[in-house]
Amino acid sequence: MHPLEVTRHSIANWSDIELAAMVVAVKHGSEECAARDPKTFSGDDLADLVRLCALGQEWPSVIDAASPYIASTDTPKPRLSEVYAALIDAQLRAKLEPEAFASSKAMLATAPYDALAADAINEALGYMQFNFTADALVLAAARQPLLLGRLHALAAPATTTPAAAPSPTSEPPQSIHELYDDGLALATLQQLVRRPADQAAATVAELDTALPTTLSPDDALPIAALRRRYAMLGQPLPKLTPTAWPGAQLYLSENLGGHGRLPQIPAPRSITALLLFPDWCAQCIRMGSKFPETVFSVAGHNAYLYGLLAETVAPSKPPQKTPEKAGFTAADAANLLAGTTTLAVDPALLELFYVTDPPFLILADANGIIRVAQPVTEDAVAPGNAVDSAIALIGNEWPIAVPIRETPKSPPVPASPHP
Repeated sequence: MHPLEVTRHSIANWSDIELAAMVVAVKHGSEECAARDPKTFSGDDLADLVRLCALGQEWPSVIDAASPYIASTDTPKPRLSEVYAALIDAQLRAKLEPEAFASSKAMLATAPYDALAADAINEALGYMQFNFTADALVLAAARQPLLLGRLHALAAPATTTPAAAPSPTSEPPQSIHELYDDGLALATLQQLVRRPADQAAATVAELDTALPTTLSPDDALPIAALRRRYAMLGQPLPKLTPTAWPGAQLYLSENLGGHGRLPQIPAPRSITALLLFPDWCAQCIRMGSKFPETVFSVAGHNAYLYGLLAETVAPSKPPQKTPEKAGFTAADAANLLAGTTTLAVDPALLELFYVTDPPFLILADANGIIRVAQPVTEDAVAPGNAVDSAIALIGNEWPIAVPIRETPKSPPVPASPHP
């Protein structure tokens, strides 16, 4: 079901009817939020107001309604995680990073760490990791003991006391492999900012020690894939052998004079950004029109961006189709990307990098070493977003290696004839 969920998650893939209904819902949410004063609510009603204002995309109102719920001395506060998650999301959307950082730390200290909290912290880390890396590192380190504690609890022998049944409205608990994935975020950040290698190694070792001795296949297989992906950080970019397809050939004829030369990947002495996605990812296909055609510069660092289309089905032959939602199939992907800096690759690359949530960013520094390998949002290529931010950070942290040249030995100085 996951490909369907990934497709449905993107609003760009919704039908016109659904989009029109969403516009109406947001309008109603905005109007109803504005008609209510947070000071007149408390408890669950205040939490409901937070949800209403979030639907209306009234971010200042979300903050105003969430703050008194969190600050209240009422106990218990069963919706604390939900309200914190909405508050952090609103602060990030309003570009209030210091406030979102403070709220994230407070959430870890006071709210139960559940799947809702995990989503909120992951959203904050995704926002901070390239532009506010120091904050992301602090936040990931603050979360790590909670992740390790959950893993140790899952590894402990089951007690004879039956566990309480979860509420029908509660979020399902995180699986072991999801906890492990979140735990790797700290080690990834430690590598990103060039912390001593033993720090990241110790982080991974702690995670491995916390795992149950016996894992079900549903956890063992993803964890093995996550380990394989993480191990690629700091390693040379593997050789890519693009396959021929009409879109690539059209790009070659128009931009390289028909010489039939594929671009060099990784690009020499430049940062190379690769967006890997399968042919069924409609929102990824739309990103192709935004790929820059030539080398571009971010914060003084030269970079190239290429799309990597993993063809899981045989591509259809021209004539090309227009990228209309109703007519899209995976077989059309190559034709829809004709003329862009996208190359078709073997779908085995999806498994190699464990791509479950496309698009997937692979970024190699100017020396051809992989520094980033992770999912990104479909707006990642917009100016100033994830790709630009990652290029700026990697360019600063990992400059071009200059070969060490031996200093030529000076000829011996003859002895002076004078005393």
